[in-house]
Amino acid sequence: MAIERPDVVVAIDLGTTYTGKYTTLPRVAWARPQRNQTLQSPIQIIHNWPGSSTKNEQKVHTCLIYNNDDSLSSWGYLCEDDEPLEKSRREFFKIFLDKQTLEDAHRQGIGQAPVSVTDAQKLVSDYLREVYGHVKSTVELHTGISQFGWQEWVVEFVFSVPTTWRSQDIINTFKECIEEAGFGTEGRYHTATVELTESEAAAVGTIKNSTIAFQTGDIFLSVDAGGGTTDLALMQVMEVREPFPSLSQINQVDGIGIGSTLIDRAFVSMVNGRLSQFPDLVQRLPPDCAERLVKSERYRTAKHKFGERVYQSTCYKLPLDGVPFNLNHAGARIELGRIVISWYIHILIPDTAPSEFKIESDDPRNREEMQSLFDPHIESIMRKIHEQLNWMQANDVNRPISYMILSGGLGSSKYVRDRIQHEMMTSRHPYAHQVKVLQAPDPQLVVVKGLLLDRLQKLDSGFTPVIVSRIARASYGVVCKTKYNPEIHLDETIKTDPYDGEKYAMGQVDWLIRKGDPVSTSVPIISTFTKKVDPKDSNRTWESIVMISDLDRNYLPCSINQEGAKQLCVVKSDLTGVSHSDMVMKRKSRRLLWQGKKFYLCTFEVRAIVAPAELRFELWFAGQKFSGNHEPIKITWDTEGSKVEVDSQA
Repeated sequence: MAIERPDVVVAIDLGTTYTGKYTTLPRVAWARPQRNQTLQSPIQIIHNWPGSSTKNEQKVHTCLIYNNDDSLSSWGYLCEDDEPLEKSRREFFKIFLDKQTLEDAHRQGIGQAPVSVTDAQKLVSDYLREVYGHVKSTVELHTGISQFGWQEWVVEFVFSVPTTWRSQDIINTFKECIEEAGFGTEGRYHTATVELTESEAAAVGTIKNSTIAFQTGDIFLSVDAGGGTTDLALMQVMEVREPFPSLSQINQVDGIGIGSTLIDRAFVSMVNGRLSQFPDLVQRLPPDCAERLVKSERYRTAKHKFGERVYQSTCYKLPLDGVPFNLNHAGARIELGRIVISWYIHILIPDTAPSEFKIESDDPRNREEMQSLFDPHIESIMRKIHEQLNWMQANDVNRPISYMILSGGLGSSKYVRDRIQHEMMTSRHPYAHQVKVLQAPDPQLVVVKGLLLDRLQKLDSGFTPVIVSRIARASYGVVCKTKYNPEIHLDETIKTDPYDGEKYAMGQVDWLIRKGDPVSTSVPIISTFTKKVDPKDSNRTWESIVMISDLDRNYLPCSINQEGAKQLCVVKSDLTGVSHSDMVMKRKSRRLLWQGKKFYLCTFEVRAIVAPAELRFELWFAGQKFSGNHEPIKITWDTEGSKVEVDSQA
């Protein structure tokens, strides 16, 4: 089937937040590509989430409530009005598609963590199924098409994945969840793909939707600090030509499990710690007092506005839900049913700053307040930033960073921006001595918009993506045989070819991509295979083994008998339908004779596209993409090899 221009493109940024009780908040955007001006297509952000009332939310809570018979009772904001008696509430799960994260949660005693990755997979599928249904009904409502029309439309769904997901196994599991939920399956022209990592999507959203006058050659660091992770992408502007700017990765994308919801967890722990000192008071408060507080609009405002001048004060008073308005407790610092939280900002302000900017406090209790909730996580982010800067220095990158662009929930905080700018000014790193630390427009939507804008640029430009090259996060090779050399092939399996009589060392690895290599996003890596075919043999299927290694590029194994690499997958190429005449005529091969045996040479290509989050394969024969009347390429992922995690640094 020829590739159809999509009627609708839908981008989904599911996020990876989990904090014990506060969870991921996905964002969804969609557009109808205009025929002549695709990039002018209006981007629609879904706000009308079921149960959100008049909140006009750009995101929806990741929450599910199940009945006793395991049927779904409610999801998202609808869970707020669902009676939880005799029902089970599940509030975080996507991050637990990563087996290591799940095992860590079990060791930490997190009670609501899924029992297994399979359990997490079911929860993610159930949740995404509800998201899919709402996306479908929203598009139908705003375009006027019927359900039948939806099924006949060309609909593309594009997903981002966390930068911290570094193994093919997790990506494959997530793709299964997407398919189980109905994305890409309801209509014959529907597709669902995993396109960009969150850090890459944030970088695309930055260059495509920024007020910055970027120049060719500018280097910027995208820091997407969201709810559960902070993703970094070091990019260089290759071309500023409108409307098709292009970027190139300088270093591998990186991520760390730091986000705004860790602040929520620390806040709950701080409040519970304060209240627990007064058992008589605890008896008079709701059992989930701190959990209610962290979900309140007043707390969210205090957290998001922390550091802004207009909100600066010595303290903030947050109403306690379910507490009488006349409740006072000096020890717990509760006044008229409101708990007092100190702000305490002073370390950022230089001595030369005007006095009205300075807020001083010697109260030792301030050590537990708002600033102390932010600072440990900001320091972790700054360590990651310095890793990128030090990498640039060690690799003699030709120019320093011009801009550092912050996005995401935590990245939208003025206090975070000020702290990072202060660090860059005082550390005077040679690669960031004049860097401007800025916030992206719509910082919490930059990832989902980046996903959508990247796809729209491909449609408008003839498939030229925004990111034209990326850095390989692992090494990939194919198993082959090479002519035997006794000086090199020690302790290797040696076989004599029955057709040409030559000796070959078996199980050798041809490394096509080495870790740290720049890889074009639009030019595939081509492996050419030549198979000798007996005239009496009708078989046209051959298997190729793909290997993966996370070792330094200079220490890769030469064969499968050496340690350091694992089998990633088996690629089965099916050329059924290719006749002997096709081999001779289209490849211009000639029949050879050896010891009276006649055979044909069948030459074909397996093309690998190194996508941000996965490998894709195509089968090419006689200069054309081969399709036939069957599935030409079948991938069997290896259980162990697909779990290999790639490092974040080359």
